[in-house]
Parts: sequence; structure tokens; C-alpha cells
Amino acid sequence: MKRAILAGLSLAVLTTSAARAETRMFSYDPISPDAKRLTGAGVTILFNQGLLGGARPIKVLATGVPAQALLKAGREKDLGPGGLKAMDGVDADAALFEVDPKAAQGKIYLRAFCPGSTRLWLSFSAIAVRRDLRIQAFGDDPKADGKARLCGTLDFSYRGEWRLPKNRMPDPMEDWTNEPNHPSPD
Repeated sequence: MKRAILAGLSLAVLTTSAARAETRMFSYDPISPDAKRLTGAGVTILFNQGLLGGARPIKVLATGVPAQALLKAGREKDLGPGGLKAMDGVDADAALFEVDPKAAQGKIYLRAFCPGSTRLWLSFSAIAVRRDLRIQAFGDDPKADGKARLCGTLDFSYRGEWRLPKNRMPDPMEDWTNEPNHPSPD
């Protein structure tokens, strides 16, 4: 009986923790040549911050222009045998995500980051307050028998955190940033 109660309480705590994941948004300035060339003014990352720490990126937004890429979970096996660990010059422990080419400006990101590829993956170093960020871009390579290629290593310095619009996701086509008390969707 006690085990059942403890198991129930544990499940309730885990469910509450998952429900309390906070959506946050950090901006970064480009510092590496690839980051400057591919992003210009830098990037803003919209992500879910788990109660116990981990951050899961949702979108990559261009800081200087209204362009965004929606991210979905990436599978290392899609990069070829061995995934990230089998590639030279790659952060093997980074979190891997794939850009959805059918959503938002995903195709634009694909063409800009990995010309000639049909798929784009982005690996992210840890996302944390006042911590610089590394994003590595990978594209499929039709000439390499299903192995992906590294298209760029983008290093960024942490710039700051955006306050999100109250009770809704940000729209990069809308300027809500000047409203100190959050815009009202009603």
C-alpha cells in the first residue's frame, strides 16, 4: 500500500514538473566567421526550460530579420553510421534537432546553412543564462552514401533574455518587444 502511494506521488510530481516547463527566449550575438556570415545580427532561440534544468530548443529566429526555423527532434542515425560521434570536428555530446523545411522559413535556413542539401540538422551546446552557445549545422550529402556533412560551426556570445508575450508564443512578424506590460491578444 505504501509503495502504491509513493508511486502515485512520484508520478504526480513528475507530471506537475513536465507541466511547469517554462518557455524562454535567449538572444545571441555572432562571434565566429560562420555565425557572422550565416546569421548577420545573430540568433534568438525559443526553448522549453525543464523544471530540472534541461533546455529543448523549439525555434531558431534570425535576430535582425523576421525569419524562423521550427525544430523537431533529430535522430543521429540519419547523419550516417555513428552519428555525431563518427564526424571529425563535431561536438559529439551536443543535442541534435532537425529543421522542419515545411514550416515557417525552414527552406530558407536549409538553403542558407547547407546549400545543395535537402535536410538540415542543428546541434546545440547547452542553453543556459549567460553562457555562450555553439550551433553546428549539418546537411545531407547526396554524394556521400547517406552520410551527412558539417556545413558550419556557429559560435555565439550570450546577449540576453527576452520577455515573452503573456500567455502566447511570440510572432516574429509582429513587434511586441516595445510593450513593457506585454501586449494583449484580446
